[in-house]
Amino acid sequence: MMRTLRVLSLAGAAAAYGAVVLGGVVRVSGSGLGCPDWPLCHGHLLPPLDLHPIIEYSHRTTASLTSVLLVSTALAAWLLGRRRPDLRWPATIALLLLGLQVALGAIAVLLQLPPTVVLVHLATAQALLGAACVTAVAAVLPLPEEGALDRPSLRSARRAAGAAYLLILSGSLVVESGASAACTGWPLCGAGLTLSFDRLPLIQLAHRGLAALLAAVIVVSLLTVLGRLGRSRRVRLWVALTLAALAFQVAVGAAVVLLALPAALRGLHLALATAVWVGTVTLSVMASRLPSAPLADRSGAPARGGVGRLFRDVALDYLSLTKPRIIPLLLVTALGSMMIAARGWPSTRLVLLTLLGGALAAAGAGAINCWIDRDVDAAMLRTRRRPIPDGRITPEHGLAFGIALGVIAFLILAFGVNVLAATLALSALLFYVLVYTAWLKRSTAQNIVIGGAAGAMPPLVGWAAVTHSLDLTALYLFAIVFFWTPPHFWALALWLKGDYARARIPMLPVVVPEREARRLILWYTLVLVALSMMLFATRALGYLYLAGAVVLGAGFVAFALANLIDRRRRFARPLFDYSLAYLAVLFGVMVADRLIA
Repeated sequence: MMRTLRVLSLAGAAAAYGAVVLGGVVRVSGSGLGCPDWPLCHGHLLPPLDLHPIIEYSHRTTASLTSVLLVSTALAAWLLGRRRPDLRWPATIALLLLGLQVALGAIAVLLQLPPTVVLVHLATAQALLGAACVTAVAAVLPLPEEGALDRPSLRSARRAAGAAYLLILSGSLVVESGASAACTGWPLCGAGLTLSFDRLPLIQLAHRGLAALLAAVIVVSLLTVLGRLGRSRRVRLWVALTLAALAFQVAVGAAVVLLALPAALRGLHLALATAVWVGTVTLSVMASRLPSAPLADRSGAPARGGVGRLFRDVALDYLSLTKPRIIPLLLVTALGSMMIAARGWPSTRLVLLTLLGGALAAAGAGAINCWIDRDVDAAMLRTRRRPIPDGRITPEHGLAFGIALGVIAFLILAFGVNVLAATLALSALLFYVLVYTAWLKRSTAQNIVIGGAAGAMPPLVGWAAVTHSLDLTALYLFAIVFFWTPPHFWALALWLKGDYARARIPMLPVVVPEREARRLILWYTLVLVALSMMLFATRALGYLYLAGAVVLGAGFVAFALANLIDRRRRFARPLFDYSLAYLAVLFGVMVADRLIA
């Protein structure tokens, strides 16, 4: 009987979620009266083959399946008798809410969808889904030990669930009031910092302000739960999934405003909000059954300093996955390309969205790279203290974090900038993690030569953000970064040759004689300097840029020559450091030249 109850309760919760999501699609697509009668559809058992009746009938069919499963779950819970009141009561509450929900659905159709009834219908559906989830999770998890309840985590989880429920109701009020399209900008109502004090825009702005507050409550509450119950893999997984759903929900909400999405896709906003509600309810049940088990610190002892210290340590660990030292240089090349393309400063909004999307794409690529290279990082002295090989972040969470950042970056660039810029950024991410990290890095000494294409993409992203196209100048900018990458990275590999050899990574200085590696560093440096002159030769940039490129290039060649002559690697680190400054200053000179032109 217990096994049967588990299957029924899980199926019932899944069906209830599907019914809620389809109900959202019915609302946003205007299909509420696709079947104007009830319980039949246009007087027949099967609907006519038109879009709106089919959407409405799909919702009704899923709701009918949900009803059968929830009734069966309640019967199974009652057959268990007094042994499991923790299952009997939520299953009974779900059954009572089901009866109310069916009645409200019929009333809403028969009265031609009055807004108040529709709102109560949705609120009841969410409560019903919550009760179904409580039953399902309680059926899966064992009963708590006597006196093991951790009340602070339970209060935090319930606080997050309450905030998620209010978030859904707030969004529903916006829809029912007709204020969904009242604001054409995001996060405020118009372009820039425009505010509007008309009735409908105020309703929309009030919802956004309340949503920001409730989202903060959810994040803080879930991090508190993570801090106290973090040894449970289930808790870590559900916290990660719930926070990811919240992040995507915010991104979709912005996209709904900035880009007129099809009705079915606008229903994704409610689907993600409902996923947050499901996640917080699930964590509430977990918190009522799991003993307190703080996450371990680096030494393996329980984390000290309370939730504040835990949050700081966890945040810094996830930040380190993104390889934040690399991102500023990538953004410099993207911003420089934007200013060259615009012949000055583009709009501040465009710059912020492009750099934000680019930073998140680079961060996502870095996190996925850390997941793929976790075995290599564990073997290298320089990287063995990274969060994944050190055990502070699980590989699954690191991968999920990287994927989430990549998806959010694509959404920001696609909806806030343009599809070409988004596609280029996504291509760079995929090339870096799939072609370079997963394949080339471990198989050929030319890994960084070919893989450098990923790091050379930001100038193309910046150019596409401004012009919606690419031209020869953009390709020269790409080529400069592409040919800069080998001497830059080979200098690092020469300096850390022992580390790469220990990890069996075939970087060029490891697999060829050092003298050959030094000659190739000089050769690529010469090609880079010559290529940088092409921007002047094609009249894309002027004499100020020429002077800066000559001076910077001469310095690069000088360091590469010193590295070739010296045999004790004394110039490997200075060459690496200079290469970083070279690229940043070179793009700065490009911007200065174009501004005074």
